[in-house]
Amino acid sequence: MIKRCFLTGEYVFYATNRAKRPHSFKRMNVQDTPKEYCPFCIENRHMTPPPIWEAEDNEIRIVPNKYPFIPVDDEAFGKHDVVIDTKDHTEKMKDFTDEHMFRLMKALQDRFIELEADERSAYVQVFKNQGIDAGASQSHSHWQIASLCVVPLKMEHLLEVLRKYYNEHDNKCYFCNIDFGTRIVEENEDFICYIPADGKFPYGMDILPKKHISSLREFSDSQLKNFGIILRNSVKRLCILNPDISYNVCFYSAPKGTEHHDYFHFYMQIIPRIGHMAGFEFSTGCYINSILPEIGAEALRNVEICHNL
Repeated sequence: MIKRCFLTGEYVFYATNRAKRPHSFKRMNVQDTPKEYCPFCIENRHMTPPPIWEAEDNEIRIVPNKYPFIPVDDEAFGKHDVVIDTKDHTEKMKDFTDEHMFRLMKALQDRFIELEADERSAYVQVFKNQGIDAGASQSHSHWQIASLCVVPLKMEHLLEVLRKYYNEHDNKCYFCNIDFGTRIVEENEDFICYIPADGKFPYGMDILPKKHISSLREFSDSQLKNFGIILRNSVKRLCILNPDISYNVCFYSAPKGTEHHDYFHFYMQIIPRIGHMAGFEFSTGCYINSILPEIGAEALRNVEICHNL
């Protein structure tokens, strides 16, 4: 089966027989940073720059990235922050309580709004790398926020695709129009988690607000709470199904301003790092997915999780 991803235009080849390969779901051993050398542990705070913000109990801290990927000079502007989301060296997001997730989502939103307010900033990206296969250089749980002076090409492409859809479908938002079918993993009052029909990654999930919201900046506190819960639960389902898996979390908000509000719908991706890109992917820009969306959603939906109140 071949599908074309509506949002990116990339082709996805669904090859379910490849899931039978012995190394398809093999995971690399997690390389834990010893606590005494971990720069994100509170007792080692001298290893990081002074915090931009920290909770009174030190549970969550935001610090400048010691090794930013954004050059700052007369021609370029950028900021690159690390959000240390727990003071517990071994705790992972899948085990955070509801309250902890709300505080984390609130901290991410507040810093997002603060960075976006800078007139030199054109776009703010929030993301999380969890595990060595996802590009995490530290095992202590954390997020990253980057403020850029340009709008990335991928976002420019998304804006154009969604604007065209909106104009060609009687001013209806693409995401508001999705038929989720049997691909829903979990939902609550404000959000829905599902596997896209044209998803590029095995068990890859998207999370959408049920109301049309274009940016993280627009979330109310009650929405932030439900967002945190469904994010945590979705990651927990993935980790129970595939223990020790690495994954990325990516937020997609419209660039600041109001011109994109009607047709851009905030969404978030959970990208499991199962398998590796190889010659075919690099040479063609296509993806091979070994799990059909409906099958992946059923497996994740059937995972029993305990709720972290």
